[in-house]
Amino acid sequence: MSEVLENLDRNLKEQIKCYTELYDLEKGKQKALIENSVQEIDKITAREEQLFPVVNHLEKERILFTEQIGQELGMVPEDLTLAVLAERFPVLQGVHSDLERVIGELQGIHDINTQLLQQSIKLVEFTVGLFMHQEKNTYTHPSRNGNDMDKKLHLLDWRI
Repeated sequence: MSEVLENLDRNLKEQIKCYTELYDLEKGKQKALIENSVQEIDKITAREEQLFPVVNHLEKERILFTEQIGQELGMVPEDLTLAVLAERFPVLQGVHSDLERVIGELQGIHDINTQLLQQSIKLVEFTVGLFMHQEKNTYTHPSRNGNDMDKKLHLLDWRI
């Protein structure tokens, strides 16, 4: 049992490293979003994409370790959450609290970045709307006659 626990502990510590790096990347992405630095966002996103397969592999490995522990304890792996394992095996308590903390921080910064992106999208939609679909005339063109006054006037009027 101890070898499987050591492997699980090592795996969880590796996951913490990955999630910590993802957190740092999200902080950098937040700064880049605020500064509107598309190149920096692209660079950060590329690094995040490199980390996702690593995290995915570690998670699959963690599931295998949990299944092994479940077989030895006579429990189904779905019932063996990290909280349950940390209660049963005190050696996992530290890694449990660290993992919980870093995932919470990552979720928080991710939520903020999502809001920033949504605001950016709304700004782009608003700007495009100004260029393409104004509902009211903001100014009148001196050469227009009365019939043209009822038509929508676009900020970019291709007839000019």
